[in-house]
Amino acid sequence: MLKEKNLKSNHICFETIKVKDGKFLNLTYHQKRVNNTRNFFGFNDILELKEDIFNLPQYGEFRLRIDYAKEIQNFQYEVLRDRYFEDFKIVNSDIEYEFKYSNRDEINALKVDDSEIIVIKNELIRDTSIANIALYIDDSWLTPRTPLLKGTTRARLLDNGFLKCADLVVDDLKKAQNFAIMNALIDFKIIKNFFIKI
Repeated sequence: MLKEKNLKSNHICFETIKVKDGKFLNLTYHQKRVNNTRNFFGFNDILELKEDIFNLPQYGEFRLRIDYAKEIQNFQYEVLRDRYFEDFKIVNSDIEYEFKYSNRDEINALKVDDSEIIVIKNELIRDTSIANIALYIDDSWLTPRTPLLKGTTRARLLDNGFLKCADLVVDDLKKAQNFAIMNALIDFKIIKNFFIKI
């Protein structure tokens, strides 16, 4: 019961799903992450994510955020807009973010300007603040073996063999032929013009 209380009061989590014409994209991976998160905190039932619960628009692309603990706490959707990433900054941190907690104060505190961050923990590349990372090295797309958060797009691309896991360090950023970020909303995005402050 203590685990249940903790998730209700301190560890509300959220899921962000891309919606296209009223349908969830890649729902299997989102459902799996919600199940795993709730199981860790002691909930053994299934909190099923169904499109008809959320009264979604039937045309266009949207970002749906679902906050949940034992039950769905809140949800909101908004029109999906393109985001552009050019400036990145290396940040060393011991931060833990194994689950997609609604409270992101620790992650937000790592950002000191408009640059997107690349988190380094124990000398290994982990994540940006909002997406997993991939580097194209020696004819393979590599993603950190131990990211801050195991994203749904990362999981899907690992399952289909597009990505491989590796222990990546800062020097790998310099030798990579390509650099990409990925999450449920942007899918897999190669960043063509970027600057990394090391």
